[in-house]
Formats: sequence, C-alpha cells, structure tokens
Amino acid sequence: MSDTEPRVRSVVALHLDVDPGRLRPDARLGEDLCVDSLAAIEMAMVLEDEFDIALPEEVLGCVRTFGDVVTLVQERVDSRLQAADSPA
Repeated sequence: MSDTEPRVRSVVALHLDVDPGRLRPDARLGEDLCVDSLAAIEMAMVLEDEFDIALPEEVLGCVRTFGDVVTLVQERVDSRLQAADSPA
C-alpha cells in the first residue's frame, strides 16, 4: 500500500497550517482551503522536495482539489520509480 496520501496530507496540512481533517479529496484548494496562487506555488515546491519529483506549472494549473494534488503526486512518484527501474 502506498504511503503517498498520508505524506501529502501531512506536508500540505503543515504548509497551509490547516487541520489534516479538512483535507478531504473533494476539498477545493482555493475556496475551501484558501490557497492563493503564491501558496499553491510554495506548496508545489515543498511537495517536489518531499517526493523528489517535478510539478510543472502547466500541470499544476489543472489541480483544483486536495484529491487532485494526491493523484498528481502519486502519478509523478510512479513515473519516477518506473524510470528508475527501466534499464538505461
């Protein structure tokens, strides 16, 4: 079982200074969690460092909910792991 969601929840809750219980999959970043564009960029940078992934701006523009964040991070982690397992 992946530990991505609990780690994302912990990082995001700490970064946004919100109760982890508010981070439901359908919690909207802007409306429910008061994430503005600067906070979103900072959050992405923290997640990039935590998971050793890249989150390009064009991809971040499609993220609207906490569930979207978890899905995006999981996809990027999976891609990184697959690339690491592939023979050079």
